[in-house]
Amino acid sequence: MIDYSVKVLSKIKSRIASHMMLTDKDCVGVAVSGGADSVALLHALHELYSGQISAVIHLNHCLRGADSDCDEEFVRALANSLDYPVHVRRQDVARINDLRQGNLEQSGRICRYQYFRELVDEGVCSKVVTAHTRSDQAETVLFRLLRGAGGAGLSGIRSMSEDWIIRPMLAVSRSEVMDYLKNRNIAWREDSSNQDLSFTRNRLRSEVLPLLKRDFNPNIEAVLANTADWAVEEDEFWCDKIACLSERCVRPVPQGIELDVKEMRFLHPAEQRRLLHSILNQTDQVTGASGFNHIEEVRNLLHSSGGSGAVDLPGLRVERSFDLILLSSPKDRDRKDYELELPVPGSLQVPGVEPYVLRTTLWDNNVQKSHQITDRRSFLDWDLVPKPLKLRNWRPGDSYCPEGQNTMKKIKDLFQQHRISSWRRNSWPVVSTTLQNRDQDCIVWVRGFGPEADFAVREGCRYVLIMDELQGTNELDVSKNPPFTS
Repeated sequence: MIDYSVKVLSKIKSRIASHMMLTDKDCVGVAVSGGADSVALLHALHELYSGQISAVIHLNHCLRGADSDCDEEFVRALANSLDYPVHVRRQDVARINDLRQGNLEQSGRICRYQYFRELVDEGVCSKVVTAHTRSDQAETVLFRLLRGAGGAGLSGIRSMSEDWIIRPMLAVSRSEVMDYLKNRNIAWREDSSNQDLSFTRNRLRSEVLPLLKRDFNPNIEAVLANTADWAVEEDEFWCDKIACLSERCVRPVPQGIELDVKEMRFLHPAEQRRLLHSILNQTDQVTGASGFNHIEEVRNLLHSSGGSGAVDLPGLRVERSFDLILLSSPKDRDRKDYELELPVPGSLQVPGVEPYVLRTTLWDNNVQKSHQITDRRSFLDWDLVPKPLKLRNWRPGDSYCPEGQNTMKKIKDLFQQHRISSWRRNSWPVVSTTLQNRDQDCIVWVRGFGPEADFAVREGCRYVLIMDELQGTNELDVSKNPPFTS
């Protein structure tokens, strides 16, 4: 007769060693729900690493009334019987989920891991051990496969994540767990919600996997779990490559994340999909928007012949404008107007543009523009400029006559001509003033397009207003970029 208790202990110890999950200095908190898997985990670790267990952790989700309270009391009693400190939090997950308007299972997971993180931050433990099994892995891979996940998605549940969560039971099946508990006469709690077939995972566990095992492959659980292990290794291979691709193609902006269309088009389709999967997975507001169809919708935008278009993913707006694609939360796209007094001389951080400072300086000499002008430096005749000046964002209908032109231009047309992406326009800086004796806003200068022709510097002017657009960390350190001196 096989001693399953020894087999389970051996698999857990081997997994911890092969994945270097623990060092001699680690103290661990064991997450225990009261169910079979977590109870088996605690007892196994008690035999193998009792000296490193610093806490038993339980989150009461308050979802099943008296049953949830009984689970909590069971865990407290179990921790006391093994002489471990117990940390318990009661949290109304259903209420939190209603506020999030999300998925109940996902809300529960978020609450659990937030609690675990707090305990690590407080020094209760250095790592948290959870009781995910090979059976959980198989269900996860199957679920993601049915949802349309690619290679990265099939990596399933990782043995280690975020350097403080470890899962040493991923080599142990649920049937082995049950045999271990029965062999040791160890009691556990049954969660009645595991029988609720309204949850997708329960249907996979109770209906789909047994059918696949019976009619297609009796070893289906191991096959799916091995697929996850294979995918994890490939995913780790891609990590460094994705970091390099991100440097080329991805840029965080105040509105969200920008993708460079031209650079993205140079990539192999596999690189495009991997990079997009990584971005969508890391975007906090996205829930379930990293499946194959979602990624292909973004790729269709990338390869479309037109320079515009948009798609809506769960919790995410993806919009193309010319050679850029923006991924953003719809709530971050609202227009936020600003209007500030512009100091002369002085510097002003431009709201909504990061990092971007407009600096003004005055000269009392004639300026040799041909030697000093750049695409981010403008020269105006201070005597001609109406005062006081204000910095505001562009507004629909704004128009002016740029230096070197002899006709009025709508700024909207200049945006189009210079291929300024649509999401950058709302916060686009404009310097203007209100003309005396008229209720009329007069534009003096526009970012990227320079001064109004009437106010541009002329030979022989007495005072020159220099406007510098400063961007980037080095430029924003004014001590490294002093203004001109006469």
